Amino acid sequence: MEENKASKTQTNTRKKANSEIKPTIVVAVSIATAILVLSIVYFKVLLPILNPMLGFLHNPAPDGKSSSDVVLGEDDLFDPNDPYYSKKPEKTPEPTPSSSSDPSATPSETVDPSSTAQPTETATPEPGEFRIEQATFVHASEMVFEEGTKNILLLGFDEKKINCDTIFILNINEAKKEMKLISVPRDTYVPHSIATKDELKRRKIYDSPGIHKLNAVIYIGTYVIKYPPAKFNHSGIDYMCAILSKLLPGCEIDDYFYVYFDGFMDIVDVIGGVYVTSPENMYTDTGELAIKEGLNKLNAREALFYVRYRKRLDSQGHDTYTGSDNWRKLNQANFIAEIMTQVITKENMTYNKIVDTLNVLQKSLYHSLNASSLSYYMGIGNDFADKKYTVYSYVIKGYTIDPFGDKAGYSQLD
Repeated sequence: MEENKASKTQTNTRKKANSEIKPTIVVAVSIATAILVLSIVYFKVLLPILNPMLGFLHNPAPDGKSSSDVVLGEDDLFDPNDPYYSKKPEKTPEPTPSSSSDPSATPSETVDPSSTAQPTETATPEPGEFRIEQATFVHASEMVFEEGTKNILLLGFDEKKINCDTIFILNINEAKKEMKLISVPRDTYVPHSIATKDELKRRKIYDSPGIHKLNAVIYIGTYVIKYPPAKFNHSGIDYMCAILSKLLPGCEIDDYFYVYFDGFMDIVDVIGGVYVTSPENMYTDTGELAIKEGLNKLNAREALFYVRYRKRLDSQGHDTYTGSDNWRKLNQANFIAEIMTQVITKENMTYNKIVDTLNVLQKSLYHSLNASSLSYYMGIGNDFADKKYTVYSYVIKGYTIDPFGDKAGYSQLD
């Protein structure tokens, strides 16, 4: 009797255990099946969609490696004994462009866009009425960066991918619904610290024409000295941001965009060309008319010619301009402000357009954006597309100096 009772007890225990195991097995199998299905969906459906966006959201500029032992901090940026440090400029101001490119001059009659070369991609809509003020010249001391505003550093590099050919700051004032597009002279003289100057001398590049200009700062911060990577984890860009905050008090950089010439052309191509209003005819060095005065539809190569045009040639190919780099900076400022209205539109913010654009930008553009900042700027972009913002363009004007007697064309900010 006792044996039968024990046997029944064991049988009941097994049944109870089996009844508890079965739901556990069912749950485990269900979870495994769900994971398998989600994995298939992720790798076959979501990943091809998310990859471009994830790449775009994590695409910082690659930092270089410096062999220098010179380490600088924020308090070691400038040489206080430099003759141009904290000294009120007394030299002749840089000449401004003639009245033909004066932002206050009467706009010239536009030409038919269809008469100019057409891009290979889908054409962008012709710009309509929008509140954009033509670029004006100001001194650095007149440039105000209000608290609570955002500052985005826009950098365009030359064909050698070493020096900044273009340096802009986009100041966004969300409260006032204003944007300031500020062109900073690439020729700005930087009174580097004694340690930096000594390292330049040790490397035998101290006397290289232009090495003390602002456009060489990223190269110096990346390869000549060791500026501790800070906010952007890039020694050259962090060094540039620190220098700018010294030259332009109140200018603290929040994000950056960093593009090469080929990347610039990719961007123009993906948006299908741009409409640009040229202040006058632009000729090549052989006297060929490249861009007509007035409204033009430019493809990527033509747009690059426009923003790099500096000599101001006549129909015979002769240089008629002696106004330093100011005229080109003026054209670049107006160019960026004008194409902003064509790029940031409701039509360009569709899902397919964004994915296509991100695919190109991933290969052409480095930046500091993350998910949070992208969400913020998308909100700004929507307001911009709804024409809630007024854009003001400025070109900072310095004083022509020749600190080394090499006629390299330095500009001193006040």
